[in-house]
Amino acid sequence: MFSAIYWIVITLATASFALISVVSKVALSRKGKRISYKSFLPIYLAFSSIFSVATTLSITRSLYMSYDMTLYAALVGFIYCLAAYFFFFSIEREKVALVGTVNGSQFILLSFLSALLFLHSVITVDSVASIVMFAGVVLLSVSNVKGMKVSKYVFFALVANILWVIMWLIFYSTIPSGLSPLIYYSWLSIFTAIFSVLFSIVLRTRGRDVARYFLSKDIIIPVAFAGFFNGFGTVLFSLAYIFNSAYSPLISEISLPALVILSFIFLKERLKFTQIIGVFTVISSILLLFFL
Repeated sequence: MFSAIYWIVITLATASFALISVVSKVALSRKGKRISYKSFLPIYLAFSSIFSVATTLSITRSLYMSYDMTLYAALVGFIYCLAAYFFFFSIEREKVALVGTVNGSQFILLSFLSALLFLHSVITVDSVASIVMFAGVVLLSVSNVKGMKVSKYVFFALVANILWVIMWLIFYSTIPSGLSPLIYYSWLSIFTAIFSVLFSIVLRTRGRDVARYFLSKDIIIPVAFAGFFNGFGTVLFSLAYIFNSAYSPLISEISLPALVILSFIFLKERLKFTQIIGVFTVISSILLLFFL
């Protein structure tokens, strides 16, 4: 059905998505020393930008884009950066499997909002999938049924997810015919890195905390790998999306169960029964979206 090149590209992209959150968590809690996400993000997004640009150049041999599109790239880069702060704030304080599962549901919201805004005929299916997804997010946030202990960080991750969905809506609605999504995303990542530096100034991130990344290979290596998986994986997904826009999002969602397994093996995370049900509910909502 698909070419061998397609399967190689989508497999690498999917593996990268599964590893981003796990490796980021390692960087944020290396050797028991919590490193603030505010110090982590500028370095992570810089590496992400470097790898996305390098991957794009190796494929397209060019980064040329018009001035008008550069302005759009700056806008979506700002939204991406804002979402990243919410997401990694949650990653720092909550289980990776939970936050990553919430993040994986963004294709459902993207499909629903696209159908709502552009009056697609599949609005009923998107609505059902979205309701199931939100039910799954609620279950993910409940760690204690008796006392109804709810994790606010899961909902911060949902805020990040919604912001990323808005970003992708702008991304796909503004890209002109003839411009490669890889080039557009590369400029987006460049602006995201720039805005993260500005954010760090506003949030009064201490320079010596950021410098610690460069002084310890135990921290800088996981940060570099996280940035690599994000930049490399997203560019490859954009390439796979060009090959087949219908099935690429579904195939990439294989990263969700993989993420749960990886967090269990490498981070020793244990989920509550309600949270396990929540993970399967979110995955079910994705299957509903593609098979109803």
